[in-house]
Amino acid sequence: MSEKEQHGIFLPLCLVMVALALWFGFQTFQLVKERDTIKNLRANQTTIYDNAQKMRAQLEAIAADMAKLAQAGNPHATQMVNALKARGITINPDAANKPAGK
Repeated sequence: MSEKEQHGIFLPLCLVMVALALWFGFQTFQLVKERDTIKNLRANQTTIYDNAQKMRAQLEAIAADMAKLAQAGNPHATQMVNALKARGITINPDAANKPAGK
């Protein structure tokens, strides 16, 4: 019997199985690494998002106070509210009383 006939299909099948195991291991490693990277990015963005929400709440409070001044008859606040309305920005004077939601 020759060398090829002794091994039969075992050697090629074994090589394919080892190659598949290595490929799946590599893919798993890459996916775990990407998942960790995405978790880190999300954690970093959470801080930025929270800061943006705080700034938005402050801006809405300032705008609400300005709208209240305009309703009270302050001419400069009325000008600002009218200029914002001309640009399509509406101000809710009750926004300062509402808590900022997530």
